[in-house]
Amino acid sequence: MIVIKKRGKGLAIRHALQKIHSDYVVILDSDLTYPANEIPKLLDMLKNKNCDVVLGSRFKGRVERGAMTFVNRFGNKFLTLLAHLTYFRHVSDVCSGMWGFTKKAYKKIIIDAPHFELEANFFVECIKNNFKLCEVPIAYKKRGGKTKLSIVDGLKIAAYLVRRRF
Repeated sequence: MIVIKKRGKGLAIRHALQKIHSDYVVILDSDLTYPANEIPKLLDMLKNKNCDVVLGSRFKGRVERGAMTFVNRFGNKFLTLLAHLTYFRHVSDVCSGMWGFTKKAYKKIIIDAPHFELEANFFVECIKNNFKLCEVPIAYKKRGGKTKLSIVDGLKIAAYLVRRRF
């Protein structure tokens, strides 16, 4: 058993990926907003479309009514635009909590984001490592509890994107 003394989504995923050795890994948020039945779509893209990394796009798929507040939708769209303008690479949903990786990709990426900047970290590492990044439409469900993300978290994600570029 591994005991991680510090808290944070990014730190937990970094430790987990060090222990995994499978050909493919799919990571999704555990709040039930990302349906597990979408995983085969990501695996198909990784196995059959020569993608190194696959992003599950909520905005290319279907967002359930009430699953995302106006502020969260606006923030996600803003951060996605910022990622596009900063890295000259378009994706539709840079903050998605559902990502798939080949072994080549997840063993090479460097996770330095401690918390909710993790998905921006994935995006930046795809660019820096010249990975073939693909997207697949996914469903996004209404969460059972309240969101943990705040405007401050959004600002930290924006700062992370800019800091890693320059």
